[in-house]
Amino acid sequence: MAAKLSGSAKCHKPCVTVLLIGAVIALLVMGAGCHAIIGGTAEAVYPDLAQPEETEAPITFTSYPSSTATEAILGGQAAGLNCSIPPLANRISFKHSVDGSDISLRFRQACVIHDFCYRHGYATYGYTQADCDTQLQQSAFRLCRQFQERKGNTLTDVRTMYSSCEQEAKTVLLGVSLKGAGSFHDRTRSTYFEYDPMPARANDYVVGRATPENRVSDPNADYGVRTFYFKRNLVSMRTLGKSSQKTPAYTPVPEARLATPPMLTGMTDSVSETPTSPGSLVSLARDGANDTSVKLIRFGWLSSTSPLKLALTLCPGDNIPDADDPKAKIYACRSDTDASVKKFAVVEGKPVIVSLTHRGTAGSPNISTVKIVQQELLKPEGRKDDIMTDYPLNGPMVTIRNQYRFLSHDMLLEKDASGEASWAWVFARGAPLNRNGTFGDDDSGKNYADYVTVARQQLGNNHANNVQRFTLNVKETDEPLSLVRTDNAGHSVLVGMAWSDSDLNRVESEKPAKQPPLLKIWRINAAAPQPEARALPVQAEPDTTMLTPLIVRLSSQSDPLIVIPQVQNNRWQHVENQEQANDDVLKIHFTVATIKTDKSLYFAPPTRLHCALSLNRQLQSPDAKTLRNRTYSILNGVTEANVSPETISAIKSDLAQRWRMSQVIASEREVVTDQQKGTTTHMLALTMVFHGFPAMSFQVLFNSIGGKLRYYSPGNEPRFISYCYQDKT
Repeated sequence: MAAKLSGSAKCHKPCVTVLLIGAVIALLVMGAGCHAIIGGTAEAVYPDLAQPEETEAPITFTSYPSSTATEAILGGQAAGLNCSIPPLANRISFKHSVDGSDISLRFRQACVIHDFCYRHGYATYGYTQADCDTQLQQSAFRLCRQFQERKGNTLTDVRTMYSSCEQEAKTVLLGVSLKGAGSFHDRTRSTYFEYDPMPARANDYVVGRATPENRVSDPNADYGVRTFYFKRNLVSMRTLGKSSQKTPAYTPVPEARLATPPMLTGMTDSVSETPTSPGSLVSLARDGANDTSVKLIRFGWLSSTSPLKLALTLCPGDNIPDADDPKAKIYACRSDTDASVKKFAVVEGKPVIVSLTHRGTAGSPNISTVKIVQQELLKPEGRKDDIMTDYPLNGPMVTIRNQYRFLSHDMLLEKDASGEASWAWVFARGAPLNRNGTFGDDDSGKNYADYVTVARQQLGNNHANNVQRFTLNVKETDEPLSLVRTDNAGHSVLVGMAWSDSDLNRVESEKPAKQPPLLKIWRINAAAPQPEARALPVQAEPDTTMLTPLIVRLSSQSDPLIVIPQVQNNRWQHVENQEQANDDVLKIHFTVATIKTDKSLYFAPPTRLHCALSLNRQLQSPDAKTLRNRTYSILNGVTEANVSPETISAIKSDLAQRWRMSQVIASEREVVTDQQKGTTTHMLALTMVFHGFPAMSFQVLFNSIGGKLRYYSPGNEPRFISYCYQDKT
């Protein structure tokens, strides 16, 4: 669409069709009630959309670091997160009240998820445009239950109690549906970024994680990466490398809970009946959208047996059916807090679920507030009744209005030098601060698109007075945000990625940007809330797509690194001659640069690596057989016999698109570089997890020599890697 209400890559363009706007203007001239007409049209198009019977909030996006070295993954394609309803459409399509909030602010949480879905949903989860639009409608309906007072004869009359808000939600959906095709990123434009904490609509997708490992002498044998294939409520696992193997059977998720991707904990794995650690790889799984309680699922990925095995288990205390049984409190790993934002963390050496609830209570008598709740996991019997401190964001006796405004951004956890979570950052738009430093009661949310208010709360017990509330000049076009440690002492900065204003307009108009996106940082306790910005140190390679950048930290250096992958665009989609058909080289570029923040933000001279892949050799690899046969059958109804050159080009087109939709994992590996002396080196490993068929993935390594990264080649593996070379510096 020329632009959509939820603002994906074209987030500021008009998001209703010319026909709809023209009709509305005509009605305005005629003096008709435009919002009533448009609302009636939306009701006619969507008369019976499903209404949630419960009042749970919609999901809040999150991020899944794919290795313990990963500090941030900069998703969103630098286009910001917003609803961006054009002023004219806003004025004539929706009712407005004095000091009332903007429709884009009220439905912002739904729009943010919709933005991610349009840009990354297809490559990451296989979401279609219909999946994204349906999720927008359901999220918008759930938001109605957060900010509109119930109206109706009885509390059970769900058909009428939120009717006016739901009509607005349908109008938003109508605009998106009428003109959304141009903004949705299908397989030709979508890039990989995990953002969905509850991917209930996804039933056929792969995620990769760099798992803990010891020193390795042959890094090509096993890349130190495990991929997890989710098929409905079942999971299988694969090791990557030339010794790649997968589990022969699928493992069901316990209690038929929603299959949820795993996260790395930084803790050790244990098979003890009285464990003190949940393991290095876990997921927080809900039972459904109508229940915010979660149970921790332990991923038993360690397997020394053949064939490979994967175990998905609950903690010992969660295997007791009766939750009121005192034994159920011992060694349990669950959280029943009424909160839609929940994160695993290690706090003061303990495994903890940190929740952000917008329906919390505090003080006496109980007041309504937003608060952080901490739930310790795996408590031994002697401490089974211990309770960690809750932290209301406005203090114990001060209410917070418009609590839903704290849910449109992920809660971020700031880590100390050891990697433990030390502070939680909670963000809100349209929630200004009072003179006394508490969150105010401004219903209008004036200028919400230009700033965020932040509550930075120390985690652990008895830190109620250790909270900071402040305002930062973070525009909607700067989001999403991440926290990154900048040195070995644990100092952190807030990070975002955005196009310049002029380049954002070009990108929205489907024109090439003149400069790379900007990396922006906001310093904690800075004298000014303005960001520092520098263009990413990446060359504009012709006909390439920049994948999602990553920021990582290595144990061998104090400053973080930014990793920027680029993949050559698909050239086989429209083959016009034999020379194009014979072409089989696809190039992938990696730019790695040190981020310096000692005095001001800048980048050290980057390392650039260029790899050439032979798609013909990839096609002939044993792991490509399933992909080949599937494409042959789709195009010709046959298998490999009598394959035409056109079919070969179509398969190479599919391969090129899959490389552009692939997940990139940055990790740290200890590699033996001299067998006789036993010399080892900590290296940066970049793994390209081939989309949909991870057995055809590859990894490149960088050795740090004299403070500079150098490409380290243990041999070309797999065979379809023709060569890799590093630019001279």
